[in-house]
Amino acid sequence: MALASSAEAFFLDSGRNFDFRSRFYSEWAVAATSSLPQTTPARSPFQLIESRFFLNPEFDAKLTPWQPFHLDDLSFRLALWGFYDGIYDYGTSQYERAWDNLQGSLTQGHTDTAPITRTSQKISAWKTYVYQPDPVLGSYGEVPFRINENYLNFVKGPLFVRVGRQAISWGESDTIALLDANNPFNQTLAVPGIFQDVDEARIPLWTLRTTYNLFDTWHALSSGFVEGYLVPGSIDTTVSAFPIPTASPYSPPQADPQALINGLIPPSVKGPIVDQALGGILIGIYDKLPSRSLSNSRFGFRFGTVINRDYTTSLWYYRTFATAPVPVFLPLDLSRAPITTGGKGKGPTQLITEIDHGLEDVFGVATSFFSERLDGIVRTEMEYFLGEPGFVPNINIPFEAELRAPGLKPLLKALGEPATPGSDRGHIPHADFIRFELGFDRFFFWRAINPYNSLTWVTSYVGQWNLTETFTGRNFRFGGQQKATNVGVRLGANAQNLTLQTINKLHTVATDFVDLYPYESFVQTHLQTDYLHGRLTPSITGVVGLDGVYAFPFGLTYRFTDNMLLDLKYILIGGNFYFPFGFFNDRSQLSARVTLLLN
Repeated sequence: MALASSAEAFFLDSGRNFDFRSRFYSEWAVAATSSLPQTTPARSPFQLIESRFFLNPEFDAKLTPWQPFHLDDLSFRLALWGFYDGIYDYGTSQYERAWDNLQGSLTQGHTDTAPITRTSQKISAWKTYVYQPDPVLGSYGEVPFRINENYLNFVKGPLFVRVGRQAISWGESDTIALLDANNPFNQTLAVPGIFQDVDEARIPLWTLRTTYNLFDTWHALSSGFVEGYLVPGSIDTTVSAFPIPTASPYSPPQADPQALINGLIPPSVKGPIVDQALGGILIGIYDKLPSRSLSNSRFGFRFGTVINRDYTTSLWYYRTFATAPVPVFLPLDLSRAPITTGGKGKGPTQLITEIDHGLEDVFGVATSFFSERLDGIVRTEMEYFLGEPGFVPNINIPFEAELRAPGLKPLLKALGEPATPGSDRGHIPHADFIRFELGFDRFFFWRAINPYNSLTWVTSYVGQWNLTETFTGRNFRFGGQQKATNVGVRLGANAQNLTLQTINKLHTVATDFVDLYPYESFVQTHLQTDYLHGRLTPSITGVVGLDGVYAFPFGLTYRFTDNMLLDLKYILIGGNFYFPFGFFNDRSQLSARVTLLLN
């Protein structure tokens, strides 16, 4: 898998104030099953789907002896993150061909008008999947690596301040990080926690973070502190890169967006309306990135303490961008259509779906404690997500609204098929969710399995309740994903039986989209132990959704030396097409990773 040599710790000075460490791995993965019809391009068992190289050098400096400010501690950290997937250079060529042949428009920008004025920027599949550049520094893709962490620590008495790029995680994130939303996650590798380590998928932000120790003891409370952070929106509004259809083995189950035209446009409509009046139709997906302004700042406050010396408790509030963006129709773009330009424009008309990253507010509380009766640690957490952007098909992407474009109304009226009244674009509904986790962690011995070392067991039950759907009856769906069929995915509209005489009856079919039930939940568990004096570590993780989704990553780690590790993993994933990761139910894989450590 990779050639390796021994490595050892490296300090720049005899006092060990300056420390350099590094981690490098090479990971190769092959498909373990054949893909289902909804996955494009199709793949076969043992087809190479990943050849990832990852480099993470880290530099830490203790600056306290040289600072004139009488601080208790002054330190610095710099960690870089370099990524390269060679599958596009020397692996199967089907994914490179797929993105080269994409006919739909995939762009990004910061305003609603950018895709209409053609000032939006084309999304680069190369920059999304091959090396993933720094999201803040330089222009798009200019810096081919990420400054993963870069901060200064200041400590004076009870006050701790950290300034720079860093990650914050106040919610639980055992495997599927449903309650961990302070920072965005990289979603280009399908499901964080299944196909990519959660900590590696988490994207750090440029942040000002402060912690103040309030008291050692106060009545029944001890170790009290308050914490706050600010991610200035004028500096950093990073969200996950948009997963491009067909461009990756981990792309969502969708075909080229332009392929929608074949099912959406009836033959009797294509010639007289689409070709002649509209100059053709181009399907566009536009990733509307949050603009860099203070109004898009992320921030949070937390109070933590220990109650009765046993119950470690935290309460918090933070504002963040929703982890999952939602699609919404923009008005039909007729700015270059022959019908609105007196024949001067040649088209095409654009049907644009905007990917919107909305802000939400999160209130949370968590308590953990050791239970002597259970001989383990009990973890509880509950968060209230207020105003989360949601997806209701007839509200977000109403096909009937596209017929209400002012430039199209006279034509439909002349055909005797006037457009129905209403808005000419989609809108974003919002929902309130309660999300929670009840977890239990324990070390125990099972001599039949391992006569010498303990087993580590981490398990939890995770759920969410959509309060808005429960109390309003509004039917939310899961992420804008169409349901799977035996030939692909459903269309999402009633276009199959329409004609030129009935085109004004075009509308979105909500039942074509995957449902998101008012109450959803899953169980996740992890079990591991050590053999051969800690050199061999087998593990199994299970995530089972109560709607019938499952994933079982089986892992085996062998430590050749303190500096070289081999990881073998088999990810079995399947079940239906529902929450939380059923879209990827045909993506089982086998992988091997060689890791080199300098520490």
